[in-house]
Amino acid sequence: MRHKTEPKHGTRSGYDWHRRDRKEDPCIPCQEAERGYWKNQRVIRKDQINTLRKDWRFRTPNARRHFRRNNTEPGNYSDADVLSAYGLDCHICQTPIDLNAPRKVGQDGWEKGLHIDHVYPLSKGGLDTLENVKPSHGKCNIIKWATLG
Repeated sequence: MRHKTEPKHGTRSGYDWHRRDRKEDPCIPCQEAERGYWKNQRVIRKDQINTLRKDWRFRTPNARRHFRRNNTEPGNYSDADVLSAYGLDCHICQTPIDLNAPRKVGQDGWEKGLHIDHVYPLSKGGLDTLENVKPSHGKCNIIKWATLG
């Protein structure tokens, strides 16, 4: 028995008292109190979900990626900036990168294509800055990721 005394009717605790302690159907006032509570909870949750959806709707995919990892801002550099700063050789295997090769994994020749590699990974707390990125082959970058993961 949970309640030592009978709780007030027309409340959620009264509803529980009927259902759990007395093992009977609750009275009408207790049923209405329980129904009102859950109706109110449903409205609160719906408002919270709509607020979250509005927040995510205006974020760009790039910002979402950085938001999830370590709340850093996307870097202000281009591929040309990286290549001019570090050259055309892969920083992992020290061989030239084919700039005409496709960059998307799975396409023919992607292994020798350009990938921009974060030397200290974003997932480990690295920053998305020009000092932390270097050019690499697609295959070298994937292998490096697999060994760090």
